Amino acid sequence: MALAETIPGWGCLVAGLVTSGEDAVLAAEREKPDVVLMDIHIHGSMDGLDAAREIINRLGIPVIFMTGYDDEKTIREAEELKPLAFLVKPLNPKRLKELLAGS
Repeated sequence: MALAETIPGWGCLVAGLVTSGEDAVLAAEREKPDVVLMDIHIHGSMDGLDAAREIINRLGIPVIFMTGYDDEKTIREAEELKPLAFLVKPLNPKRLKELLAGS
């Protein structure tokens, strides 16, 4: 599923696509989205957890984690940030659509 192509069909605007944690924080500061979809393992010195921590705590923007990693340590670290949701890949499009509609 190509999310950037699918999500607009749900009536949502994709404000930006980035590949690093640092760029995710900068994009969130600039675009001020209603919600951020964040992969945990992304490029850069700041991983998805670090970027989400900054986006949630400093910017007050909710985060939905999407990851292929469902090990206990990753889940625990993500849940400490109190994300809007933690979705394991492959994603359930219906569940993601429901979450976005409610954000």
